[in-house]
Amino acid sequence: MTPPLQGGTPATQGVSAVRLLREGSRPLIEASVLPARLPSLVVGEEVDARVAERLDGNRLVALIKGNAFTLDLPQNLTVRGDSLHLKVTRLDPTPTFVLLDGNAEAEAAADSSSNVQLSRSAQYLNGLLDAARGRGATGTRESAPALLSSRPDEPETLADGLKQAIGKSGAFYESHLKAWSEGRLPLDALKDEPQARLESGRLQDGAHAARQGAASPELGQLVQRQLDTLENRQLQMPVLAWPGQPAQVTIQEEQVAERDAHHDDASARAWHTRLDLDLPSLGGLSVKLTLLGGAVQVRFAADDADSAALIERHGARLTSGMASAGLDLAQLTVASDARLET
Repeated sequence: MTPPLQGGTPATQGVSAVRLLREGSRPLIEASVLPARLPSLVVGEEVDARVAERLDGNRLVALIKGNAFTLDLPQNLTVRGDSLHLKVTRLDPTPTFVLLDGNAEAEAAADSSSNVQLSRSAQYLNGLLDAARGRGATGTRESAPALLSSRPDEPETLADGLKQAIGKSGAFYESHLKAWSEGRLPLDALKDEPQARLESGRLQDGAHAARQGAASPELGQLVQRQLDTLENRQLQMPVLAWPGQPAQVTIQEEQVAERDAHHDDASARAWHTRLDLDLPSLGGLSVKLTLLGGAVQVRFAADDADSAALIERHGARLTSGMASAGLDLAQLTVASDARLET
């Protein structure tokens, strides 16, 4: 049994609060042995796994996107079927999945042995997340990715579009509420965020809201993104760089211990921004930018060697462009057929 906190609120021990809220009682499965080259996986992505071999110690080998992963199952979890429906919950330090509704017997076994109790607030949040999962199960599409620019040859509009998409994604809504309460953000800026728009729509259609109840799928998807960001210490967003050109943006703050524990001021922190996209002429391309003060490190990884050589030939233009923006390109690295670390 878990010891109660003062006031009778149940406590949890040895469990991440963010992960508990995000996944409720659904069992988490970690990968202990990885394939030589990881397939493309994104936090929040749902994948199907086929059981290829069962091992001792409640482990099994499962094929995910054609690659063999050794999965460590919780001791109270029994998988009887030959397929699993999983969702990626984290990639670092090791890929971790949550078991979805693809194996009812396994979920029932896990739920029956769970002694975790949640507060009313946590139950409400779990209701939102269940509503979001239910929307995905019924095939209802999420909102379209943000469009950053109408043309590929306008870097200024691309940069501004990315800033707007991230700032108004809803991931930072609570911090923006705090800024508004302190007089640092106008009310109109809050009204343009998805949470405020959802609330406005709910008030305008009270009957519909009453039928739906408090568990709004749209709000659940926003909460899911916020919890994913908090748990993984990074923000991932699918976007349209320009019409017809999807891309994935990942923004992550470098941990102080990764570089220099002596530098703990804001100016000494490094930020990583990664962009993944598949261009019609250059093919698959990833670029990772690390910003530390006014210095920038840029790493390109191209699927095609000719594309990598083309980027290298035009490296001087990148250096000049950054200099005109007041940035110092401290390092430029270009590689072909290489996977960037997140």
